[in-house]
Amino acid sequence: MEIENCTIKTKCDIQGCKNLADFNILNNKKIILNLCKNCTNNLYDTLGKKIIPKPVTPPFKKQKRIEVKNG
Repeated sequence: MEIENCTIKTKCDIQGCKNLADFNILNNKKIILNLCKNCTNNLYDTLGKKIIPKPVTPPFKKQKRIEVKNG
């Protein structure tokens, strides 16, 4: 999947939006979605709230060690 700037005059594909498209979302070199800047920003914000990445464990933190019991 790729995102490119829109080179032709076309409307945004989001229902109710009357702006011209600024970006094309492509899949296998075929345009699947045309978005204006406003709808792109709204989509980005909405996805950012839904998809939260897992935190990276810090390398300087002491790691738990397995204790070996003799006996």
